[in-house]
Amino acid sequence: MEPPLTPSAPTLVLFCGLPGSGKTTLARRLEAEGHGVRLSADAWQAALGVGHADSDFHERLQSTLYAHALTLLRRGVDVILEDGLWMRAERAEKIADARSCAARVELHVFDVDHDTLWARLQQRNDEAESAAHPMTEAELRWAGGLFEPVTAGELAAVDAHARHSGGLDAAELTSTPDLRGRRADRS
Repeated sequence: MEPPLTPSAPTLVLFCGLPGSGKTTLARRLEAEGHGVRLSADAWQAALGVGHADSDFHERLQSTLYAHALTLLRRGVDVILEDGLWMRAERAEKIADARSCAARVELHVFDVDHDTLWARLQQRNDEAESAAHPMTEAELRWAGGLFEPVTAGELAAVDAHARHSGGLDAAELTSTPDLRGRRADRS
């Protein structure tokens, strides 16, 4: 049985979207607004000087940062977990783990069309300072083939959710009054 959520329960902010959909832009904005500690394996890997081609390192780092996220949640700290969570099983695991830490869950779903994603990735690939993995269009199509869209059941399992379809300003956070009020109190 999950511990009951208290009004001061921490929040785990999750993202579901393909590369180029706006996850990093929103994660940075939420962090700047004080909505939690942002954990990004891509950013940490770049800061440590480990190339994008080292996927084994990336997986180990991702796992380590996730364990750290759970520790922070248990200590009452809000966390912004910047990861794409393409698969339902990944999302279910994150939601269950957050609940085991007595944390709320906020899910941002990015529904961005392929052409927009590819245009953004081409621009990102041209930016030398980007911490993100440079992607080809073939890799984007591969990722799109793996991607499992979020279901209504998944949305019902979280405390708040927002859909983003290309621009980040148009999305409205849909939540229980409890979480919406808590977010407003932190601004």
